[in-house]
Amino acid sequence: MNTLGGKVVGGDAVGEEVDGPAAAGAQVLPAAVRGLPHAALGWLDRFREQALDEGVPEDDVDRWFALARPAMRSAPDGGGTVVGRLGSPVLLPPDAPTPATVYGSGLRTEHQLVVTLDLAAIAPGATDLPLPRDGHLLLFANLELEDDLLEGGAVHVPAGAPVEERDVEPDYEPYGYDSPQAVDEELRRSPDLRLVPSVSLPACSLDPEIEAAHPFAETLQEIWAELTEDSGEWQLGGHADNFDDYGDPARRSASHGPSGAGTRPEDWVLLAQWYGVPMGVVYWTIPRQDLESCRFDRVLVQLYANP
Repeated sequence: MNTLGGKVVGGDAVGEEVDGPAAAGAQVLPAAVRGLPHAALGWLDRFREQALDEGVPEDDVDRWFALARPAMRSAPDGGGTVVGRLGSPVLLPPDAPTPATVYGSGLRTEHQLVVTLDLAAIAPGATDLPLPRDGHLLLFANLELEDDLLEGGAVHVPAGAPVEERDVEPDYEPYGYDSPQAVDEELRRSPDLRLVPSVSLPACSLDPEIEAAHPFAETLQEIWAELTEDSGEWQLGGHADNFDDYGDPARRSASHGPSGAGTRPEDWVLLAQWYGVPMGVVYWTIPRQDLESCRFDRVLVQLYANP
């Protein structure tokens, strides 16, 4: 019987109150995580049991739970709430520029729309992100294996704003696809994006002070990575996955040119991640303060891949 948080989250007596050491980990869970559905908290039960089996002291496991964050992820069975659609059309207000990279010569390379999120479909508290309560959030990315990070990878369209369909023709060589048009065709063939509430624990390297307080951090991260390795293509909010030990894309964003200037690694958060390229992942990151101010021009896009 699993009893994280003082409630049975598995077995026949869902919701039954219990006492004892098995409930201890819930006492340090952030309030936003304690409010997640039992199905999401069940991941923490399985994680806790496995960590104890591998010899991690109970107190260390329970203190690790303080780092948990709420997130939304794709469900293995494809279920969950519809929160968006993939691919074109690109619907933007008439006065909003089409996201693009502008070079010194004046040449513009337009960015490719990946997903349009319906923010009203994302329940308050479902993630650790201060997202707008309504409207649509368009996430863009050019799927190139480049060292440079793509700036301005998101646009927020407020609810009720008039929009027009843009004729966007990205001109680049996408990794894993024949053309940008092939990327869009595959996205449009995909079903609506559905996500379920989930919980997220650190997978990447931590702030040195935090890591010093958790002597079993590496072991705990390995256990979590193994437990969640098949947890879906999409995630909103939470901690980023550590793809091939490339490190934390959020913390890395602080060292990126103009967008990172004046920011600290801990200022950045994961907006979304998508396993949408062969043997690779795309991350969207943003400083939390800019997210609170709806400064989506500050979003960075990173593609990590192991061809």
